Amino acid sequence: MPWKSTLILMLAGLPAFAQDGGWQPIRQAAHLQPKVEPLPPPRDVIPALPPINKMPPPPPPPDPPPPLIGTLLSNQSMPLTLSEVLTSVEQSFPLLRIAEEERAIAGGRLLTAMGAFDTNLRSASYNTPLGTFENYRTITGIEQPFSTSGVSVFSGYRTGFGDFPIYYGDRKTGDGGEFRGGINVPLLRDNEIDRRRANLQQARLNQEAAEPFVERQRLDFQRSAARTYWGWVASGERLRLAKQLADLAFDRDKQLKELQENKLVARIDRIDNQQNIAARQALLVEAQLRLQQSTVELSLFLRNQDGQPLIAGPERLPSFPVLTRYNPSDFEASLESAYLNRPEVQRLRLQREALEVELRWATNQTLPQLNGFVAGSQDVGWGKRSGSDRLDRSSLDVGFEFQVPIQRRDALGRVETARAQVRQLATQEQYQRDSIRAEVQSAFAAVDRTYQLHEQAVLRVGLARQVAEAERQRLKDGDSDVLRVTLREQAAFDAEILEVAAKFEYFRAVAEYRAALGISK
Repeated sequence: MPWKSTLILMLAGLPAFAQDGGWQPIRQAAHLQPKVEPLPPPRDVIPALPPINKMPPPPPPPDPPPPLIGTLLSNQSMPLTLSEVLTSVEQSFPLLRIAEEERAIAGGRLLTAMGAFDTNLRSASYNTPLGTFENYRTITGIEQPFSTSGVSVFSGYRTGFGDFPIYYGDRKTGDGGEFRGGINVPLLRDNEIDRRRANLQQARLNQEAAEPFVERQRLDFQRSAARTYWGWVASGERLRLAKQLADLAFDRDKQLKELQENKLVARIDRIDNQQNIAARQALLVEAQLRLQQSTVELSLFLRNQDGQPLIAGPERLPSFPVLTRYNPSDFEASLESAYLNRPEVQRLRLQREALEVELRWATNQTLPQLNGFVAGSQDVGWGKRSGSDRLDRSSLDVGFEFQVPIQRRDALGRVETARAQVRQLATQEQYQRDSIRAEVQSAFAAVDRTYQLHEQAVLRVGLARQVAEAERQRLKDGDSDVLRVTLREQAAFDAEILEVAAKFEYFRAVAEYRAALGISK
């Protein structure tokens, strides 16, 4: 059945339903429902606007930021330059001072390795006052190893007085004592290189490798200092733009006050502008906070001669310098310069040379040990010897010593280990060169693209400023309103902030590019 027919039949049956008492239960149920209190009249969520003659004043400007305490203030008034910050890092940055101690550490290790060639003085005395044979002996000797062919020489003086058993007759000397000396020469193993000379060569290479380590730290710290410096400059630019934006709203309040008094604008327009003042002052406070934070971060790198952090005041804020576009044709020359300047390549090369020294020593240890020696002694004065009377004694000993492990597994294992380590370093060195190329390419592309980004940002700022200025003029002529002007000014402000960000990204990319090339300053 169509819905219209159903509705007509229901309406036709309502009177009969009422006459039969069908409404009575409903009426009774209605009397059983709780009584609902009427709702109170609506209240204004937003307070009513004050009368025209009681227009509130514009929001007061924010308080100046509190001074940064606990840190020395830079007493200079000239704009702070990046060169001044990098010089401070070079002279006074604590972490760089820590890295430079690697030179002293490497120098100490070199001195330790040189100690293996120190002149050794040995002295001993023996006294046997009791027993069948009463005697007294002294022995003094000097041994000097050389760094040439593993040769070592020795000399000494000894005395032996008293009674000695026949089997220790050689301990007795003349009344003037006995002078002795000799030389030991390795003929096979330890001739070309031995452990002492290998340690000395490796210590010298490690001392050279300390300089690339320090240089790598210097590059990292100066790159961080440059990024912090440009962030500080960008924070100053943002604060300047935020203040200009707030000043525009303050000046407009004076203009709207006059227009309101002449009944040319509504009261709500001025109130709308006052809330813009509050909003823009909030941006100003945020910009002040970011500048203070950037100033504190910069103080970690900006220090005096004593290494104390310095606070650079707002009066030292510079403007961004003019951006320069890099020539792509210089890329290959820059890459070759990076291969020469980057300390990572130099450090890996020195480490590989140290392992090659270890390989040479390990290879030398596979040779048999064959040492030749010559030793002589001469008594001074007269003395008695078993079986002879007052014999002036001289002696000369010449001999060889031969020794070799049959399997030579210790030496062969060292050779295999050293060869594998040399191959590791060679592969790592090649990969490091590939990494340098990738870093230079990436950094160069970032410099070029951020330059292009800045150019587009400059065009946008120019257009946005024209539109904002035109909208302000239209407001003066009565053809616009506060909302449109606010939107135009906000768009111009956003464009200016993007321009500042583009400059910051450009100079940060330049810092990364210089670090990729291995240029410290």
